[in-house]
Amino acid sequence: MKIVYCLFGTYSVGGIERVTTVKANWLAEHGHEVYLVTTGHAGRPPYYPLHPSIKHIDLGLCYEVQGAISRFEAYRRNLPKYRKHKELLEELFAEIRPDIAVAAGWHEGTFLYQIKDGSKKIIEHHIWRNANFALYSLYLKQMSHVTLLRRVKSGLLTLWNRWLTYKQGRYDRQFDRLVVLTEEDKTYCSHCPTASVIPNPITVSSDVYSTNREKIILGVGHLDNQKNFPELVDIWALIAKDYPDWKLRIVGDGYVDVRILQRVKEHGLEAQFELCPSTPHIQKHYLSASIFALSSVFEGLPLVTIEAESMGLPLVSYACPCGPRDVIRDGQDGFLVEPGDKETFAARLRQLIEDEELRRRMGQAAKVNSQRFSLDNVMKQWEDLFAELTAK
Repeated sequence: MKIVYCLFGTYSVGGIERVTTVKANWLAEHGHEVYLVTTGHAGRPPYYPLHPSIKHIDLGLCYEVQGAISRFEAYRRNLPKYRKHKELLEELFAEIRPDIAVAAGWHEGTFLYQIKDGSKKIIEHHIWRNANFALYSLYLKQMSHVTLLRRVKSGLLTLWNRWLTYKQGRYDRQFDRLVVLTEEDKTYCSHCPTASVIPNPITVSSDVYSTNREKIILGVGHLDNQKNFPELVDIWALIAKDYPDWKLRIVGDGYVDVRILQRVKEHGLEAQFELCPSTPHIQKHYLSASIFALSSVFEGLPLVTIEAESMGLPLVSYACPCGPRDVIRDGQDGFLVEPGDKETFAARLRQLIEDEELRRRMGQAAKVNSQRFSLDNVMKQWEDLFAELTAK
């Protein structure tokens, strides 16, 4: 079967990039003809290695991203590129004649279904459906001083992104299938009766287990507002002085590193905290830690929770939308805490710190539970979906 993944790129570290690469590699290893079509590599090599049989084609469009410029300006500059993007894909698809085409990123989600080449079109959503407009209330909450102008701007951006989310919902219905990551997120997709749930697979080696655990509480992820790591520092501060031989370790890169370190200094936790950079060898951190903590405000399906479980770590996580409820079995392999309840989060950490047997038992249950997300199990679901669509 010929399968095309359409994505902005795989040149940098990231969950979408890693998962797409892992899925494409598995399909290539199992005899499928796989194409990776990207838009913005600009000569940069893939961050994650690709199977040698995968044909990587970069279209060189290099879409603008928000950050250096505003969201509105990025949207304005990118609009003309969509027509060129569609034309290039139409030419490419006419040449390679794929059976399946997957919009794995975001740009193709507005037009891929319009390409009438005979292939079945799938769109993936990697984050909670309401994430784009939920961001702005989060920004306000995390600011120390909020002006009236900032409130007005945030309100306008929220309305704008509600509109974009509604528009994307209209596009979703035009695809042969929408795939979301969790049963929880599917409840937000009543706009699309064809929605299916296929979770992300474990993307690190899970056939390992460590009994050489250090007294470390681990958090992993991009250092952004969504991951809410400054609050995890606040939670640790509630109990840290009672356990001077324990540390909180956060692994990741991003723009809130200064805020995290400032919060550590405010609480006087320098001796009980570590901030480590992102690494492709994340296993070493999972295998050396004793507890995994997730403080996110929202997620899609947090890969880190699945990876941590596969390494035999018990978890404490906010039950944010969406993902933790689909992964963690409360009281069996970890604890779910209502978002924002820092005292209960700290109490659950305390419970695990003080009870080594509970950590061991929950860690073993986590490793067993994680097999639901094994690469072979997840990719069998994808193969079944491809077979179902192409049989029609």
